[in-house]
Amino acid sequence: MSAPPNKIIAIAASAICGGVVGWLIGSSLAWGTIGAVVGLGVSLMTLVYGVRPLVAAPVGIGAGVGAYLGGTIVEVICEPKGCPAFEAVAATTTGIGALVGIGLVVALATRSFDEYQDAVARGAQAPTTRCSSHDQTESD
Repeated sequence: MSAPPNKIIAIAASAICGGVVGWLIGSSLAWGTIGAVVGLGVSLMTLVYGVRPLVAAPVGIGAGVGAYLGGTIVEVICEPKGCPAFEAVAATTTGIGALVGIGLVVALATRSFDEYQDAVARGAQAPTTRCSSHDQTESD
């Protein structure tokens, strides 16, 4: 996964911008981390892997929600303002986990839709689950 320097700069800038936006939302290290994870994830998907921005944005938002949940859980466990580093680590870990998990599901669903549309465009029989209402009535 080697990217040209201009893409690396764009990815870094997106992560920094996401971090700044996260910081402005929550004024904490955890929120800055959440924003950076979302910015990094969306830019990696669109610039390196060629994912459509309309698909990448919801995945990035889902990663942000995962990062928020991880950071919030640690914040609740710790004393007020007592564990900002642990909050950031938890936010990063859960954000990346959510990014990968949601990204895989979205990638598989998108690929399935593309295969279906390609089959229809070729005039071939569209892929199905091989299960129809006729099959279900016979087994009932």
